[in-house]
Amino acid sequence: MIINSLKPLHSIMPCILFLSIIFVILFLTVHAITPHQLSHRQDVQSQRIIALSPSITAMIIDLGCEHKLVGVTTFHPPLSKNLPIVGTMTHPNIEKIIELAPDTIFISRDDAVTQKIDQLNYVKNAALYILPVSTTFDDICAHYMTVAKILNKEDYAVKKLHYYKKQRQAHHHPESTKAIILISVNPLIAVSHHSYISNIFNDMGINNVITYSKSAYPIIQKEYLLSSDADIIIELCNDHLQQTITKIIPVLRIPYEPVYFYTPRHYCQSLQYIATFLCSQ
Repeated sequence: MIINSLKPLHSIMPCILFLSIIFVILFLTVHAITPHQLSHRQDVQSQRIIALSPSITAMIIDLGCEHKLVGVTTFHPPLSKNLPIVGTMTHPNIEKIIELAPDTIFISRDDAVTQKIDQLNYVKNAALYILPVSTTFDDICAHYMTVAKILNKEDYAVKKLHYYKKQRQAHHHPESTKAIILISVNPLIAVSHHSYISNIFNDMGINNVITYSKSAYPIIQKEYLLSSDADIIIELCNDHLQQTITKIIPVLRIPYEPVYFYTPRHYCQSLQYIATFLCSQ
């Protein structure tokens, strides 16, 4: 009787183990903390922050916590004062980070800096938070709340997000125009349909025709530009296409930097700017 009663439990053990592994993976995707950092974080607030992601830097500023930043990357949103530079998104200066003695480090999987995660473990007494990849407005709102919780700014963040969601809804339009969106001309780098930037334009009624690529920002060929069924080409860069192409397909040049900051505020600013720009054409 005892053996028989244990059979059902034994049969579901593989499922329990599998679900446990999935839970751990999902937890680490939201934020990663080494064992010694976990004990440090339990009773210490974030007061000395280094953000190795321009988007997270922008979120921290928007949450009213710029004064807690002690280091940023070379590419960053406007700051009220100069801060130490701790390298680029892809090549952080580990020695400089250690010198600044942060208690909190933010990075994002949207940036290639994640390849140096192991080196960041040399920073003693610092919690390391890793935000997942952002592709939609809902993604960045969730990440915004994650940062807000760490900074004890949840109530403030809820009010801000309510405002941003109303702004987004005000600029939403049904899809009507087919486009190829470029972030570089030499080489030709486009924005794929499932990327963050593409979702901004999708909200404006601009349907990205590049749906085949698994990469968020694929390199494409000149021949593809000419053979696609796009109504327009949108350039989000300072370099421009050759006239041989622009004579065949209309080109809109929108060199607008905020589309590269993955935050609710910049998402809505981008919608407003693009709407104003399109109306002026």
